[in-house]
Amino acid sequence: MHTLLLLLLSSFTPPPAAGLRVTFTNIKHAQGQIYVAVYDKSADYMDSNKAKSKRILPVSAKGSLECTFPELGPGTYAISCFHDVDGNGKLDTNFVGIPSEPYGASNNARPKFRAPNWEETRFELKNEGGTLSIRLEKW
Repeated sequence: MHTLLLLLLSSFTPPPAAGLRVTFTNIKHAQGQIYVAVYDKSADYMDSNKAKSKRILPVSAKGSLECTFPELGPGTYAISCFHDVDGNGKLDTNFVGIPSEPYGASNNARPKFRAPNWEETRFELKNEGGTLSIRLEKW
């Protein structure tokens, strides 16, 4: 009887969240890594130490690369990323601070003369999960 009750209760448990699938496009160099940070709070945005989730993706081909975040449940998120082409572990910039390596953000936000902000990059992830495409570009 106890086992039957457990079976019945387990059938009413909602399925786990489907997570997020991100495709990075416009990869022009088959080398280095793509650094990805997912944020769930405006106050933490662009502080990689406070990211909800992070990935470092090895790049071995031009074109596109896919990454999943199955641990993300429904909520509001924003993504920032860059392609570390030379493999030095950081986003290289020129003498005035403009990125010299490809970078991107959710919603493909690309303001000129500043980094994208939370409002421009935030998106809603639903119970059934979701997909995003982020185009990597140089400034």
